[in-house]
Amino acid sequence: MGRNRAIRSFDPRKTGQPLDLFTATDTRTPVIIELLRCPWIVRGSDLEHGDPSPAGTDSGLGGKRREWGIEVVWDGERAAPRSFLLDGRRYPVDAVVQTWAIERAWWDLRRRTSRRCFRVLARGGLYDLAYDRIANRWLLTGIVD
Repeated sequence: MGRNRAIRSFDPRKTGQPLDLFTATDTRTPVIIELLRCPWIVRGSDLEHGDPSPAGTDSGLGGKRREWGIEVVWDGERAAPRSFLLDGRRYPVDAVVQTWAIERAWWDLRRRTSRRCFRVLARGGLYDLAYDRIANRWLLTGIVD
């Protein structure tokens, strides 16, 4: 077998480890439950979101994601944003591309999130706007490249 002999003969299964990772057996709990107990695994729903922050500061989302409070003019007839103000410039919304809702941790009053999101086309760019139903304010949550 040559130099690969140790690799080819290695058995990665632990003694007593079931081949089906997601069902319980008498000897071991499911692997997924063991993984969820690991301190280094973090579910996205458990991430702290922090408060939206002004441009250039960290919002508490690991330094990568930022959210800015913005002013939005609402069009009641279309049930969609008509325009928004960003850095002192008014951006008229040309089209609403997509809408969705975010509901997270509704059972925890301190961490719950309830937002109505709009991906809009404005001045040739795609922007993600979100209305935070709990804080009663509008946020710019993303600019799509």
